[in-house]
Amino acid sequence: MSTQTATRPSARPAWHHGPAWLWLLSFFICIGADVLLGRWVLLPLYIAGFYGGMIVIDLFTYPMLERWRAWLQPRGVWAWYFVEVGLMWIGTTIVLAIVGLVGPRWLEWSWQGPRALQALGALLLAASVLIGVWAVGQMGWARVLFAAALFPPGRGAEEQNIPQKLVVQGPYRYVRNPLYDTDMTLIAATALLTQNWGIVLLLAAYITQLIMQLRLEERELRARFGGAYIRYCQLVPRFIPRLTPVDPREIETPAAPGSAG
Repeated sequence: MSTQTATRPSARPAWHHGPAWLWLLSFFICIGADVLLGRWVLLPLYIAGFYGGMIVIDLFTYPMLERWRAWLQPRGVWAWYFVEVGLMWIGTTIVLAIVGLVGPRWLEWSWQGPRALQALGALLLAASVLIGVWAVGQMGWARVLFAAALFPPGRGAEEQNIPQKLVVQGPYRYVRNPLYDTDMTLIAATALLTQNWGIVLLLAAYITQLIMQLRLEERELRARFGGAYIRYCQLVPRFIPRLTPVDPREIETPAAPGSAG
């Protein structure tokens, strides 16, 4: 879900309020409800459902990208949103909720650790959510929901009004995958805060899937954006942020022959 898609910066980059503030609101709702319940239920379920759904989506999308594009082209972007959100995300959440509350009850696979670790988890969760809001606000619904990869230029992007540019704004000026960074820290923070072994297993599964996915995703981005994406990769690290933001004009302008990359 961090498929980036604008090389030409505007004086005021567009801020996408919907996905950004909905992401923030979802955590207020989950944590507030768990405080009222007096135990961790909604937050671990939300994290497990959201990122478990992401694992399912990525495993069934990138390896079959061309098949999905052929199937979706006559049906449109809302068909993809139904499959992704309705079946993969919500379906995964329902399964995990049933298993967590009825079956092996993974919500009770917990340990008793020091309060300091829970406090660390709370701080890490807060920082991860806020950085996620910053990143999601740059992306917008179509990119966050993966539609930009499924409807490339000439194959539905124009008809479906899906942006096809490389985002080099906000946190994407420091690191190529800020959402993947915050995905991992959010899962780790939730594990520390809720002291739940099920979330630890989710983190291991997410990292394993991400290792497999990144190779396919970066190959797709190189094919779609060419030299701009290659230059972006040269200047901006994959996971560890640079100390100073890259100038988007450096991505637009290739390095002069003989200059350092």
